[in-house]
Amino acid sequence: MALFNSDLEAIIYFLIIAVSFYLLNKLISSTLGRSKKIPLKQKTIINYAFKIATVLIIVFFVIEGFPFISQIDKTYTAVLTGAISTAIAFASSGIFANFISGIVIMLVRPFEVNDLIKIEGDKGIVREINLTKMKLETFDNIIIEKSNGQVLSSKIVNYTIKLGKKKSLEDFKRKILAPQDIGFKDIYENTSDSKIEFEKNLKRAYDSFSTKYYPKLYNYTFRMAFPYKGFRLMMNKVAELCDLYNQKNIFRIKPQFDIVNYNVSIIVKFRLFTFNSQKIFDFQPKFAKDVYDIIYKYKSL
Repeated sequence: MALFNSDLEAIIYFLIIAVSFYLLNKLISSTLGRSKKIPLKQKTIINYAFKIATVLIIVFFVIEGFPFISQIDKTYTAVLTGAISTAIAFASSGIFANFISGIVIMLVRPFEVNDLIKIEGDKGIVREINLTKMKLETFDNIIIEKSNGQVLSSKIVNYTIKLGKKKSLEDFKRKILAPQDIGFKDIYENTSDSKIEFEKNLKRAYDSFSTKYYPKLYNYTFRMAFPYKGFRLMMNKVAELCDLYNQKNIFRIKPQFDIVNYNVSIIVKFRLFTFNSQKIFDFQPKFAKDVYDIIYKYKSL
């Protein structure tokens, strides 16, 4: 027996219920968004769970509330229910897969909000994570949405280092240094103040934190191709550029570079260290352009 006496009455109540739940969802989302005490993971789970409950309640009222549905022959009802169930299964398979992927991402935590990452060639800052998708803002200020299923099946490069508890300077260096920093390749030795200056930069960064735990360190890398002709002069100018960025204190540690490949051109890898991902977002394109300007200016000399 239907919950309501007529289809018109069922429609009126259905509209009231649907609008009420819509407004309630908006209120909950807004309240959770303003709350700073509830972790992001719990906010996402609460928000998504309430949306699922809303859908189930509305479906229940549709099936049990309209008299015309209860008057349909049981044979046709079974066929109709089977067809609807199959359609829902196909329609929700992607959503369900993304939901499961979202749970896996939250458990494994390959990245967090404000982390600097690369997924399938797209580099940027993670702006939002929920149970079905994530939002990535690229260096071109473009927001890209990726489903969690797509994210989980992709190669993820996270430029974020969680340093953890502050212990000693040696522990700090061990966590952030790359092999080339320890060996100091000849090109770096000859085009900068070398290891002594780098050690001073590390110590200055280490001493600047009085808290028990470090903030996240963003170790962003990118590569640029240099011609053989005029390469030494270009590297001298690039070293001066790194000194300039260091003097302006744009990044916490002076930008580093080293040669990673010789082929048709010389490939140089640059590394930028900062404790603020937004600085990479704001200044890396400018730094890369400054390096390119050096290449363009001196390649014909």
